Parts: sequence; C-alpha cells; structure tokens
Amino acid sequence: MKKRIESAIRLILENSGEGWFIILEDPAEEKFVQFAYDEDTGLIFDLPFQALNTDELARAKQVLGEAGVGDESAGVFDGVDGEQIGEQRSFNAMVARDVDQAVDLVHRVFTYVYGFDEKTRFNVSIGR
Repeated sequence: MKKRIESAIRLILENSGEGWFIILEDPAEEKFVQFAYDEDTGLIFDLPFQALNTDELARAKQVLGEAGVGDESAGVFDGVDGEQIGEQRSFNAMVARDVDQAVDLVHRVFTYVYGFDEKTRFNVSIGR
C-alpha cells in the first residue's frame, strides 16, 4: 500500500500546477483522502469531516492529532463569487513537497481511520 501511495504522491509533484488535486479512494467503500496543490506552498492534505462516520472521525482526531494535523473550518459558497451558504470542517496540513509526510498521513487514514489492510486496492485520480 505504501509504495502505491508514494507513487501517486510523486506523480502529482512531478506533474503539478496551480489548482491541481489528487484523490486516493477505495471505490467500493467510497472512502478517500485528497490533496490540493498550490504553486507557492506545494501539497495540502485535506480530509473533510463529512467523508467520515462518527467512529472514523474519532479515530481521525486521534491518529491525525498524533501527527500534528489539526482541523479547520472553511466557508461553502453558492458560486465562485457567491454568498457563503454554510461551513465545512476538515483535517488539513501543509505537506509542501514532503513525500514521506504525505505517505504517512494517507497510510494513517487508510489503515487506522478506515481500517483498510495492506492489500486494499484504491484508485488514484489527478485533475484540476
């Protein structure tokens, strides 16, 4: 699992541009982790609360907290320049170009939060 995660992270770093993102997802369970790419800061780890059930959220707070990852709130808007219609909470961390940190965070989520085993297959989507 870690080798596949590392390959995906390296791929986004080699082919990145402003506004690019990567999603690593188990299609059967629809469980995922995502990163955004920013030209100035590099990769940004993101795990939205709404992707987690109650037990997963509790485990995420524990294992991501141990890794120094906190949660943040961001506004949800009705359009590009629209009005704020809600708020979204997520776990976020600036990873920059640190492949080891990115792999560690994804592995923590996949194994401890979601309970995947090392043989779990997952899809990698890169886009912008």
